[in-house]
Amino acid sequence: MERYTALDYKKELEKAAKRMILIHRPDTLIKLILRTIVRILGLEHASLLLYDKNRDAYIAHSSKGKLGAKIPQGLAKVSKENPLIYYFTKNQIKDLSQQYILFNTIQNSSDPLAKKIEEQLFLHNAIACIPGFYRDKILFLLLLGRKLNGEELLPDELDFISALSSDAVMAINNAQLFQDLEIQLKKNQTLFLQTVLALSSAIEAKDRYTQGHTERVTQYSSVIALELKEKGIVTLEKDFLENLRIASLLHDIGKIGVPESILNKNGSLTEEEFEYIKRHPLIGAEILSKVEQFQQPILGVKYHHERYDGRGYPEGLKEEQIPLIAQIIAVADTFDALTSDRPYRKALSKEETIKIIEEEKNKQFSELMVEALLSAYRKNKL
Repeated sequence: MERYTALDYKKELEKAAKRMILIHRPDTLIKLILRTIVRILGLEHASLLLYDKNRDAYIAHSSKGKLGAKIPQGLAKVSKENPLIYYFTKNQIKDLSQQYILFNTIQNSSDPLAKKIEEQLFLHNAIACIPGFYRDKILFLLLLGRKLNGEELLPDELDFISALSSDAVMAINNAQLFQDLEIQLKKNQTLFLQTVLALSSAIEAKDRYTQGHTERVTQYSSVIALELKEKGIVTLEKDFLENLRIASLLHDIGKIGVPESILNKNGSLTEEEFEYIKRHPLIGAEILSKVEQFQQPILGVKYHHERYDGRGYPEGLKEEQIPLIAQIIAVADTFDALTSDRPYRKALSKEETIKIIEEEKNKQFSELMVEALLSAYRKNKL
């Protein structure tokens, strides 16, 4: 079996994360995750028990490996009271990146729960179990079979799977939301918007420093757009405000594809890490491109980091090349970012923020966007 270094695992993790976020079908996504695990670790098989809210139980969706190991038919459904589920919920695990169960560490335990866990691992022909938490709920359990070479799982390998599990949680949750979205689109617009809200909250579950950010940016964007309309500066096309609302809620959805270690880093980002962050508008646009109703909102998601002077990203657009929907989100996003706490600085006052944004007139922002923001601020709408 090929030996991987820490750098190799990092590259594999980034590669898997990029692929996962672009898949909107949970079944397809799970197959990709399991194939990745089996290939990299050289396992006989791996399986995943995914929580099904309709059945209120964990369902064995797939089990793959070179030996074709399958979970027995009678174990296709696992209740929430299962010892494996109970172990992680009972212990209220917080540092999830380091948490897993190994078969060889519980065999000699006299704890009754350990014995039950050992029985479950034996039934699943697994030597390790890793949970995938979404917020404080277990979304899935990964069960790993033996290695083909007969060796034990190494700490680096377990750390890799734990990190992959964290990214897989976001990807699977994202895919489930898109699946719900497709169903709801056949019903009515109200349900569609409810799912958009759920989708927008996915990034806040991953990035602890942006709690409430999307809602505030959405509010500020609407205020700025209405200010532009009230002043007769622009004539808003039909459905513009609705598309702006959706784009604002989803403007950072691409950060789902950015590792949590970068999103939640205390201190300045390295040049390489910042380049990774800069990919999120394109990742977000790619995620949303599969849904017809997102074609206009995508312009806001993709271009909200462009600058009026052409020094922004991802395409270096300038002046009126930047779609209006993106120009509005850009100034609203900056206003909220500056007036909110960040790991590297405290929030600025609104007065300080307004001065900074004024200085960026015809640089980062167009004069029209700055004037609309100032007008709304003077009217206490922000």
